[in-house]
Amino acid sequence: MGFHDSQGNYHAYRGCIPLPLVTAREATSGDVGAIAANGGLLASDTTPALSGTGATVSQQALWAASNVDQILWDVPLPPDFDGKEDVLVELEVASGGTTDLSSFTVATSWDGGANVSDSATDPAASTTFHTVTARISAADIPDSPKYLGIALTPAAHTTDTIALKSARVLFVPREV
Repeated sequence: MGFHDSQGNYHAYRGCIPLPLVTAREATSGDVGAIAANGGLLASDTTPALSGTGATVSQQALWAASNVDQILWDVPLPPDFDGKEDVLVELEVASGGTTDLSSFTVATSWDGGANVSDSATDPAASTTFHTVTARISAADIPDSPKYLGIALTPAAHTTDTIALKSARVLFVPREV
């Protein structure tokens, strides 16, 4: 099942840039912690924590109730990325209860430029993992950028935890 871009061209798939949780860094306003803070690497005793999900080897980033610490990645962009179409940031999330939404502010910086802020808004609190998506307008993306900085900051959630199972960036690949 493909899709048509803004010019009406058909594409069979979107390009995908995975954002592995094990490479995410905890940050404050884009600055990772010092070496004494493990350089911001997520671990079982950080906030958010990198934790298992029960008896499996599957991992998740888990924000305790009221914790809104930022995590970030800095990734190179593939050669077929040109920035002429909107970009999607998909997050697989769940709430620890049915009170608080698993929503995030998604800040992006293309080639080290100014931050662009978008939202991945959860329509309803759910303890089941589901996808929330932020859309970054092509107007906010420079032509043919080489790298992307991306930061996630959870929205206020005073009652429930928020779990992030996976994150990825989806884009319309340039025809090569």
